[in-house]
Amino acid sequence: MTDAEYTAYCGLYCLDCIPSNRKLFAIARELQELLAELQFEEYAKLKAESNETFTSYPRFAQVLQEIIALECPGPCRAGGGKTNCSIRACVLSRNYEGCWECDSWEGCELLARLKGIHTNLEYHIGLIRKEGLGNWSAKRRRHYRWQAR
Repeated sequence: MTDAEYTAYCGLYCLDCIPSNRKLFAIARELQELLAELQFEEYAKLKAESNETFTSYPRFAQVLQEIIALECPGPCRAGGGKTNCSIRACVLSRNYEGCWECDSWEGCELLARLKGIHTNLEYHIGLIRKEGLGNWSAKRRRHYRWQAR
């Protein structure tokens, strides 16, 4: 796939997103299966008698299931991402390639929700406008606000 195919309508790069990390979800599913095979829930009940931390095992199993549920089936442009994405709907309704083609993207309320987590979103949209959809990703900055890149 190309830069253009991995660039979401909002200007995020799909391969930078945690829900697209195939290795994470493969390992999480493998862990979930192994824990079930080992009947770890029963083991945790016994361990909880001497180690209170294990009383939280059901919560851990629930969190693990929710992590697995985060997995994205593919790039945004190929139907991945949120099924009810309002940004995708807006872009497609205007026959745009992405938000970078819209003259009012800087004040867009739909993008505002993403900016809290994706602090370089405005930079990326500007970069796409400047470099083009197929040439921008090598110059992108960190995806999430907590990343050091």
